Amino acid sequence: MEKKVLLIQPNYRRIYAYVKNKDITPIHPPMGLAYIAAVLEKNNIHVRILEANVYNLNHKQIKKAIEDYNPSIVGITSTTPLIEEAHEIAELCNDGITVVIGGIHASSMPEETLKQFSRFDILVRGEGEFSFLEIVQGKPLSKIKGVYYRKNRKIIINPPRELIENLDSIPFPARHLLPMEKYFSAGAKEKPIDYILSSRGCPYGCLFCADHLVHGRKFRYRSPENIIAEIEELVKRGVKDFNFLDDNFTFLPDRAEKVCDLMINGGLNKKIIWRCTNGLRVDKIDLKLLKKMREAGCYLVALGIESGNEEILKKMRKNIDLNKVRIAVELCNRVGIETKGLFMLGNLGEDEKTMQDTINFAKSLNLDTATFNITTPYPNTDYWKIIKQEGEIFPKRFRDYVAYGKVIFKHERINENLLLKMQKKAYKQFYMRPIMFLKAIRKLKSLKHLKIYFSAMLSFMGISKKN
Repeated sequence: MEKKVLLIQPNYRRIYAYVKNKDITPIHPPMGLAYIAAVLEKNNIHVRILEANVYNLNHKQIKKAIEDYNPSIVGITSTTPLIEEAHEIAELCNDGITVVIGGIHASSMPEETLKQFSRFDILVRGEGEFSFLEIVQGKPLSKIKGVYYRKNRKIIINPPRELIENLDSIPFPARHLLPMEKYFSAGAKEKPIDYILSSRGCPYGCLFCADHLVHGRKFRYRSPENIIAEIEELVKRGVKDFNFLDDNFTFLPDRAEKVCDLMINGGLNKKIIWRCTNGLRVDKIDLKLLKKMREAGCYLVALGIESGNEEILKKMRKNIDLNKVRIAVELCNRVGIETKGLFMLGNLGEDEKTMQDTINFAKSLNLDTATFNITTPYPNTDYWKIIKQEGEIFPKRFRDYVAYGKVIFKHERINENLLLKMQKKAYKQFYMRPIMFLKAIRKLKSLKHLKIYFSAMLSFMGISKKN
């Protein structure tokens, strides 16, 4: 009997919304599942993706979809705040279905996850494409690297799987299995939108980051030619705007410049525009590269600034300084690329003064937009380990590990009341300035954009109704 696989993206809108406002909460495609599906299809395995998030499905609807398709294996991806929801979905599967859990939470707390959630049969740690493939192909679990599973009521821990060195060898994500037309991002200028991941792994050691728990610390990257082939595929599909999901698109400036050259020489910059919103490092961009990016169609970059206090940046192990931030913002303005500043409140060693420094610094920069997230110490990050030892983490449920409007810890001079006060103050002081209203009005393209903008402002001020 042919095995059928169902990959499930849980409905995160059941758990959290950006500043408690679903209208401005982006809905991104589950690219990790789409990569796994592409590898399965390449190996002639029948697979579907159940996108519970974009369709806003409840448990009854998810259960019916599982029963109608009748898979032999279900794979579920999960972040930390979604892990309980993922297990509730697993419990909807009948006993004959093998349930595999993966994603950032599974990689962060593998053994604990299998101990706590009994309906997960197998856990994949790290990059999942080939571990999952071997599970589906029926390879003995004891021979599959990167998996955890139960045997005789004991949890078996296999050796880790090596990171995928040649990212060009992975087929493009199976977008045909996803409702790509339904994905949404308030910052996109055109529709339809899409997403590209051009690299994996980060060599930096930022205290708060969890990405290395899945992708490791070695920077691995796709060739410019491989990236261009995927962009050409997007153009053929009618995509008008795409986002590089990388933390480190510009980590190798020569590679980023080659991608831009190929886009320009091939005329792709006349057919599609793009942005980098996951937080470029300010020390990995210069005037030459930014000019090339702008010519190639880039209209927006987010900059991972994090703090406006030099000492806090050092404690975070960010390895940048405020002068580099000022230069990066000025260069982006010079070439006509919009800037979004990414800031965090509640970093190691923070107090009211250091957070006010961040607010003041953000206001001093000529940024187009900014976000001020309360730092969330995710499991097994270095910051989480420090707080577990020296402070207190509150939640009894993982679904409370959200960055939008909740505080899950206290440490030294950081507490919930202070963090919520400073977050509200940051948004109010940054956005309630005449220059920000003028910038927003100049960029609005429709009444819908106007509604989203003011909805976001009300949410940031904490005076909108809860969704």
